[in-house]
Amino acid sequence: MSASLVSLRRRALLAAVLIGSLPALPLRVDADPSLPSWNEPAASAPRAQPAAAAPSTNGNDAEALRKWEKRAEKERARREKEMRKAAEKERKRLEREREEREKEMRKHPKPLSPSQTPVRVALPVQGPPPRVLAAIWSQLVPTKKISSLVIHVRQQKIYVYQGKKLAAIAPISTGNASHPTPMGRFSVLQKDRNHLSSRYGCFVDNATGRIVDANAVIGQRAPPGTHYEAAEMPHFLRITSDGVGLHGGYLPGFAASHGCIRLPKSFASEIFELVQDGTPVFVVE
Repeated sequence: MSASLVSLRRRALLAAVLIGSLPALPLRVDADPSLPSWNEPAASAPRAQPAAAAPSTNGNDAEALRKWEKRAEKERARREKEMRKAAEKERKRLEREREEREKEMRKHPKPLSPSQTPVRVALPVQGPPPRVLAAIWSQLVPTKKISSLVIHVRQQKIYVYQGKKLAAIAPISTGNASHPTPMGRFSVLQKDRNHLSSRYGCFVDNATGRIVDANAVIGQRAPPGTHYEAAEMPHFLRITSDGVGLHGGYLPGFAASHGCIRLPKSFASEIFELVQDGTPVFVVE
């Protein structure tokens, strides 16, 4: 046998011994294991460790859900708080408006209820004539009907309502001490745009047309050279069967009529269009 063949066999035997002495390779290795240094012996190479358990995906979802629910709860509480504040603010605003309306209404007489229907004669106005409003106050809505009229004898004023809202105030002249305006609850029985009195009028001079006597009564003998003319009652709203009503006329600043309620002529024209037959009329002291 040649020397080269013997040398080859020895090398194969040595390789087999070395391979048998090596430790078994692990079946599982970590990803990207660090390579041992060339200066370190083979025995010092780190063994593969079992892979760590991955964090639970379900656990992460539960935590995220809890956080989301917490944020949603905070947002809901914030919105509820804002809604409560807005509701309280609106309630206070409505309460203030109601108090202001009640305060305003307390300044003016309210219409009597249907059950309150006393009819009595007004006492003559005592003392100096009441002060008459310098101007008419009106917030009448031209497209809305008048719901009620309140005649205040002592104040010598009329209060006009559209619905429950006070819409206008104007000066008036009610019946004098000899012909007091009846008091109580009435309603409009008739509307007559160009009404003439069936009882009262004046004597007019035939030549000049001048009024000689402004307190004439129908059937009374006229003075020589005069004639009788019935009193004009424009925009008449009858409230009694014996001739009492509201109409445009002269306002001296105190109670001076024969029982009717005189109104400023422009105001009588305005409310005439908005009053219907059956509209309640309340005459109070």
